[in-house]
Amino acid sequence: MPINKEGEEVVIPPKDEEEILLEKLVFGDAEGFENNLKKLDNLYDYSDEEEIDHVEDDEDRDIDDESDVENLQDDDLFFIDDGANTNNDDMEIDNDGESEEEEDEDDEDEEDAWEDSDDERMNISLLSSDRLKKLRKTPQDSTISGKSYITRLRSQFEKIYPRPQWVDDIEEEQEEQEDEDMNDDDEDGENNSTSNTTSLLNALSKTEKFIITKQLKLLSPNKIAISRLKDANYKKLPKSGVQSISFHPQFPILSIAGFDKTIRFYQIDGKSNNFITSYFLKNCPVMTVQFSPNLNNTIFASGRRRYMNKINLNTGEVEKINRLYGHEQTQKSFEYFKISPNGKFIGLTGNNGWCNLLNGKTGQWVHGFKIEGAIIDFEFSHDESFIMIINTAGEVWEFELPDKFNNSNKSSSSNNNSKVLRKWYDDGGVGITKLKLGGKNSRWVAIGNNNGIVNIYDRNTFLNDTVRPKPIKTVENLVTSISTLQFNPDGQLLCIASRAKRDALRLVHLPTGSVYSNWPTSGTPLGKVTAVEFSPNNEMVAIGNQGGKVTLWRLDHY
Repeated sequence: MPINKEGEEVVIPPKDEEEILLEKLVFGDAEGFENNLKKLDNLYDYSDEEEIDHVEDDEDRDIDDESDVENLQDDDLFFIDDGANTNNDDMEIDNDGESEEEEDEDDEDEEDAWEDSDDERMNISLLSSDRLKKLRKTPQDSTISGKSYITRLRSQFEKIYPRPQWVDDIEEEQEEQEDEDMNDDDEDGENNSTSNTTSLLNALSKTEKFIITKQLKLLSPNKIAISRLKDANYKKLPKSGVQSISFHPQFPILSIAGFDKTIRFYQIDGKSNNFITSYFLKNCPVMTVQFSPNLNNTIFASGRRRYMNKINLNTGEVEKINRLYGHEQTQKSFEYFKISPNGKFIGLTGNNGWCNLLNGKTGQWVHGFKIEGAIIDFEFSHDESFIMIINTAGEVWEFELPDKFNNSNKSSSSNNNSKVLRKWYDDGGVGITKLKLGGKNSRWVAIGNNNGIVNIYDRNTFLNDTVRPKPIKTVENLVTSISTLQFNPDGQLLCIASRAKRDALRLVHLPTGSVYSNWPTSGTPLGKVTAVEFSPNNEMVAIGNQGGKVTLWRLDHY
């Protein structure tokens, strides 16, 4: 008998009914343990991690009746309650019917990276192991198909590791962007949306044209006056880096394109730069985009494909151009093209030394020029009298462009009829990457190479027999491969840039050849420059980068 602190014996009262019941619930008793063993032989078939609930059947059985319990099968006594089928006890579910069909339909919405054809013919037994029993949704689940098995495994995984919210946010943004960009494009990538056309035509009708003055304003060779404006595309950024930009020849409208297969149009005023509309070109990551100088509101765009897209902005129609008629072997990709200054011709960089010429209106093949080696770049003269072509070794050909070409199909030897006006060599030309003509009467020639060197030539100093002319200026301010050469319309500025390094851009004054030192500075946010375009009135320059931004700058002198 227990004794308290004072040495007195303490009498323990007998247990009341409540204490006996509590003790039985906590510790159990021998009688109850033996009864349970008699009722259920396989009480511990399930693992400890599973939640096991009794199934109530109000029609024929009573769980409290020991004889009925003994007649029940283990599968009928227990099932995994995952909370998905609460309050649905009366619902009839067929294993091979609706439930699996719904799972298969949900699974079809998402494409798998790899599919096994055996999944459709495979049947999985959910009663073969304890782990598979966890995948049962109802007591009747015994066998499911391979696809349903994959779906339930994925569902079980997501219960343990829930889907992050940021994944859903990104998918919602992508769906919204696709809905805006695609605009009912058909199988050929054509966009016939009237809303696109209406938006663009409204912008053109309300926009003033560029004011282009013929009076030449001479720039200072030492300091450039330039100020930053609002980014051209800050209201609607692309999903990829900018590959090509083009100003409308008459209106302050800028087109921007890249590998996201979308051409976006912006109304440029330097303050709000409103987004107008966009065209989605299905299966065509855009490498080059350019407005036509002579076709009213027409733009050409192409990527690494065997065709070019011609978009009529007045009607919204998209036409594919691939009419080489027997010369397909000389043109495997339309990704690099240039339109002549007056829109008469479209030149294409072909393969095996070929440069193909298309009619600027119809898109039909009209002529082909053949040089030695691989073509790196070409340029049309300002008056469309000749075309200049260069290869990797720095050899330059100048071919005459007649006023009229015979539009009939010509053989590959038709280049023999092309008159070579001049053939000359770039000074130290190795690893040529870019060629550009600029200035009045195509006076200036700029040639860049993969070492960051740009040679500038004055064609007025060329003699008829000149084979190795000397450049008036060699620019060595950049150290990585030249990817962009662009003259402003009056020929007083040359912009050189390299996409291989951040902020690798310089402005060169002509005719002095001096490089401006006051811009850009170390704090000028240019990024890796991928495209440069001057406005037709010389007042603005748009600079696109690999991050998808197009910074806009005003040349304050004009």
